[in-house]
Amino acid sequence: MIVRKVILYIAMSLDGYITDQHGRIDWLHGDNPTDEKTESYHHLLKHVDSVIMSETAFRMIEKRVNQYWIHQGLKIYVLSSLTQLSSDHVIVTSEDICSLVQKKQDSGKDIWICGGQQLITPLIQANMIDEYHISIIPILLGSGISLFHTGFSTIPLQLVESHENNGILDTIYIRRKETDINE
Repeated sequence: MIVRKVILYIAMSLDGYITDQHGRIDWLHGDNPTDEKTESYHHLLKHVDSVIMSETAFRMIEKRVNQYWIHQGLKIYVLSSLTQLSSDHVIVTSEDICSLVQKKQDSGKDIWICGGQQLITPLIQANMIDEYHISIIPILLGSGISLFHTGFSTIPLQLVESHENNGILDTIYIRRKETDINE
């Protein structure tokens, strides 16, 4: 049986923030703000069939791209207690993120994790993220909400891919195998 990969796919500023100090993401663009190329995003969509996101991420995406947002066709799990968000393709749950990810390992394509540090920290602590797809946006914000939070053990990673488009550096890291760590 092939185990589904858990993929963190997210963008951050060069200094490690996922929102500015006011919680905005309007800076998420490259050198040319009108260049909408998102090759890494479309590549990701070919390999995932579900996304688990925080309520905050859901609301940001919903506001930014209205009702016809790009996740159509994916099963969306939103971690929230607000059941009015539910629809045919959106399932709202207050379940623990690690338990939800564990239950979704049975079959299907990979799982996309979309959200900030409160969502991903438990997964990092449990070493449940298989791939880190991080797009580094060419901006220094100075403050805001950082991508990573403290409180987890060291997890050695290996860079498997990187490319630049419009000043944005897209990187993909995987967890190194134990044999690679001990050498």
